[in-house]
Amino acid sequence: MNHKFGLQLYSLRNQLSINFDKTLEKVAYIGYKGVELAGLHGQKPEHIAVLLQNLNLKLIAMHCDVLTADGLKQSLDDADALKCNNLICPWVAPDTFKSQKDIRLFAEKLNKANQQIKAQGKNLLYHNHEFEFQWLNGESAFDLFVAQLDTTIYLEIDVYLVAVGGANPVELLQNFTNRIKMLHIKDGAILPSNPNTAIGDGTMNYSAIFTALPLTVDWLIVELEDCDTDRLKAIRKSVGYCQSLIRMKV
Repeated sequence: MNHKFGLQLYSLRNQLSINFDKTLEKVAYIGYKGVELAGLHGQKPEHIAVLLQNLNLKLIAMHCDVLTADGLKQSLDDADALKCNNLICPWVAPDTFKSQKDIRLFAEKLNKANQQIKAQGKNLLYHNHEFEFQWLNGESAFDLFVAQLDTTIYLEIDVYLVAVGGANPVELLQNFTNRIKMLHIKDGAILPSNPNTAIGDGTMNYSAIFTALPLTVDWLIVELEDCDTDRLKAIRKSVGYCQSLIRMKV
């Protein structure tokens, strides 16, 4: 296994708004090898690119708008400036997965965006939430969705939200082995809108999840959405716990 640990910078959004550079220095010092952007936090992309290079942090991917024409153009421009090859669709309205027709239309929209993204030599990924795992006429909405995506669109699977949606993260990893490029990993009580904890302090079974990791996954990305404890301490504890589990699997 050669899995690397990254941090979704949304986890430290408040700290980044106060002192962007110093916060990234702390992320690198803790031991993360890469970061994922969710917005630029008021910074110019050129500044972020230089800072990451100086800190020896890889820009893994960026959560960005790929669904509107203006948003996609801006995202591609930012990705060029940042030297980022992975663009991720991070969110869509939950109602999108309420019917087979809406799922089909959404998949078509992503496939169209993917044509432009691929033409620029970059990858498009989709990040799940919990609402994709409802059932429509006896079929998984998520399965229906992925079946209609171009095979060159990859998945960034948030295993915690898979569990919140009532699905089994291990089974999902096994069922989509060739489509999953990255994992979002977080922990806590497996309930909607519940605060996250440091990984290892919640109820997720990461020992089983790491055992089932597809070979296509190279980045494991820690994220804290809401957290009741000190965020820097939580991300430090999370990466330490995960690294110890990975070492046990080697």
